[in-house]
Amino acid sequence: MILRLGFAAIALCLAFADAGAQGIHDSADCVVKPAGYVTRCGYVTLPQDYAEPRAGKVEIYYSLIQSRSSEPKPDPLVYLVGGPGSSGSQLLETSFRAYLRAFAGDRHIIVIDQRGTGFSNPPLYCREALFRLDEILQSHHAEHAELLLEILTDCHSRLSDKGLRFAAFHSQNIARDVVNVLLTLDFEEWNLVGVSYGSRLALSMMRDYPGRLRSVILDSVYPPQADIYLDAYYHGERALAVLFDACAASASCNERYPNLEFVFYQLYERLNLEPAQAAISPPGYKELNIPISGYRLYDWVFSWLYDVDSIELIPRLIYELARGDSRDAALVGVIHEASMTGLSLGMHYTVQCQEEYGSAPDRDYAAMLADFPHLGGFAAYPVEGRATLGRLCELFREEARPPLANTPVRSDVPALLLSGDYDPITPPAYAESAEATLTASFSYVLPHVGHGVLRSHRCAVRIALAFIEAPRREPDSSCVAAIPALEFD
Repeated sequence: MILRLGFAAIALCLAFADAGAQGIHDSADCVVKPAGYVTRCGYVTLPQDYAEPRAGKVEIYYSLIQSRSSEPKPDPLVYLVGGPGSSGSQLLETSFRAYLRAFAGDRHIIVIDQRGTGFSNPPLYCREALFRLDEILQSHHAEHAELLLEILTDCHSRLSDKGLRFAAFHSQNIARDVVNVLLTLDFEEWNLVGVSYGSRLALSMMRDYPGRLRSVILDSVYPPQADIYLDAYYHGERALAVLFDACAASASCNERYPNLEFVFYQLYERLNLEPAQAAISPPGYKELNIPISGYRLYDWVFSWLYDVDSIELIPRLIYELARGDSRDAALVGVIHEASMTGLSLGMHYTVQCQEEYGSAPDRDYAAMLADFPHLGGFAAYPVEGRATLGRLCELFREEARPPLANTPVRSDVPALLLSGDYDPITPPAYAESAEATLTASFSYVLPHVGHGVLRSHRCAVRIALAFIEAPRREPDSSCVAAIPALEFD
């Protein structure tokens, strides 16, 4: 529980010409305090709907980790997490340890829980998914999407009873919140690091508030012009090809797991005809009986391609499943599926259904399936698939955002773009697309890395540190060529 330290102690009210709103500041206990650093936290109260400031409020929670320098630079580093729907404060400890602390030598680090997430109010979490997690995990592939749609419908009904303006939860307002929080804290200029959806949010700020930005780091770039609901099928297949080629090129991997591509797709088809059954008992949880169809396996492998540690496991897990041993694959897969309940699903679908779903009303699934006919059933497996996506967005989308929400961002703000070659969701091609309209940018693809490049390899951090020191000078990227190949388990 977060303890407010007294409205009168630090309360203040500021009017911002460029952000167009008032922020009321109230300090609070810090949920996370990185060891060895002074951290202060609080709330900034802002309009829920900037078009109608009297129609409710949002309280945006932030953490400010103070630099150890006696004379920190005036422009802090602001961390924007992904999702949409992830919580900055919940990811702070891991992210700070992995890479954010590298920037704290001479700059404050500011982490903001975007509206609807973390400790910001009101939260848009779907506790219904957590309460019914055992049903989700044990569901057959034919019922999976319908079950999730039922759960999300219950969630939307409960959130609607709270009088929320769902249409006010979108990237333009989230960006405006971030600006207002920073101005409330008396910062005039800052640097951004946006990861995944956070990079899309950072691009929105480059468009709307360029005068406030000294530099921007876009990690695992998600440009507004992307159509992720269709692109993901193409990008997943591309990332799988990178994996299969890497295993074939590795003497040890190819010896232990020969013909990995053939084995995977053969297993995929076989499990769709007759799913495997895995009985597992996660720590602190009852025994679960997990049906593993080919569609579920594909979904798991797609998620495992995000992280270097899990990428290294994929060949072994595929071969174990092919031999009838499903335990390890099920344990790793369940961890992935369970982690999704930690996402603010209400915020996620509210943003995506306003900004992404309506951006391409005539998605050419037929052309995709002509290229990848084996994905016909998989395209209907997730709740965001072609069978239920429209119904899902009837719930969470009051109306589509204006075309600007899906227009390429043109900017001369210095930007560093980082991509991982294994990334199945925001591949290097997305960085290329974004960079085409950024006139002061540097872009790098790191080999043997998945989603979230800064957390994955120290080389990316070194490049980012050089960039933020001199944003208009090309950073030293020589370390990229020295990144070793993955060592498969």
